[in-house]
Amino acid sequence: MRKTETPDNQMALPGLDPKGEQRMADARAWVKAHPVEFAWYMDAARRECVRTHDRKASPNRCIYGMRITLGIELPNHLAPYLARIAMEQDPSIRMRVAHSDADGYTTAVLK
Repeated sequence: MRKTETPDNQMALPGLDPKGEQRMADARAWVKAHPVEFAWYMDAARRECVRTHDRKASPNRCIYGMRITLGIELPNHLAPYLARIAMEQDPSIRMRVAHSDADGYTTAVLK
């Protein structure tokens, strides 16, 4: 019988994930280093907020569009962090996000 490894984050409680703080720091560093790309991301979010039925943008759709249009690579795990940074910088942007460990490291208000 093969020994299985225990999942490293299976029992983590919301807000207690040590990765959250590091990922928010990584996302903020990425935003600072890529102002043109993040401006594109925010413009895409604003456009989507105007035309969707719930007036919210999809963080994943904004990232995918940015990847395709600008030809950049960006890890998926930064999606909730970039969404919250966008909502911090422009309160008119509303994103379709669930509560996560990213909430402890942002001033964005989820609506």
